[in-house]
This record gives sequence, C-alpha cells and structure tokens, in this order.
Amino acid sequence: MESRCARLRAKRARVEVQLYDGAGARQYRELGAFVRYCVSRIERELGEIPHWSVQILPAGGGFASVIAIRDGGDLLETRGTGMDGALAAWDALCKLEQRLREIRARRNADAGRAERPGEPVRRAAAAAPVLAHEPA
Repeated sequence: MESRCARLRAKRARVEVQLYDGAGARQYRELGAFVRYCVSRIERELGEIPHWSVQILPAGGGFASVIAIRDGGDLLETRGTGMDGALAAWDALCKLEQRLREIRARRNADAGRAERPGEPVRRAAAAAPVLAHEPA
C-alpha cells in the first residue's frame, strides 16, 4: 500500500513549474502551490492529466505564462499574461481549461455519433442575434 506522502509527491511531480533565473525559493514554493491547487481543481472535474508543464517568465513590465499538457492525442498549449506570476498562470490555466472542455465535448459527441451509425446528425438551431441596445 502506498503512503499518503508518496501519493502527494507523485502528484506534485506531475506538475512541472519553471520560473525565471532570478526567482527565489519563496516564489517557487508559492507559485508552485498555487498552480498545483488550480491543476487539482481542473482535474477534479475533468479527470487526471499525466503531465503539466508550466513556465512563468517576466515579460514587458508584467509576466507571461505558457502551460502545456497532452490530453489523449491532443497537445494543448496556452499562454497567459498578468501583472504578477500568479495572474499570468491563472490566465493561461483558465484558457486551457476552456479548450480542454471544448475538446472533450467534441470528442464525446464524435464517440456518440460513432455508436449510432446511420442516424442523421442533429444540429442546434441558430440562436437569434443579440442586439447591443434594445429599443426604448
């Protein structure tokens, strides 16, 4: 039986956080904890992903983040920006989560269609255009 500490260590190793050269131990610890928390929240809903690569670097008065994962056969990479490292990571993680949801929804729809060959594909009705200003 695997110990709780061993499971946590293995889970932590799946999330690779890379910071710029001048980052201190505190920044590694705090940004790493924040990113791992966000990853665990995403995985709680969407399932475990074997490896996350997170890069956070200074960029033009703020920070930029690049996050890459492999989900099945799809390689997903998103970029985010923010005034600090946490905001840059949050921006990229939100974008990645949305793309992951869209890809998985499409994958599930394709699998459902494959289970029912010959059945016509149903398309959603076009939504009515939304007007910016309603008449008074």
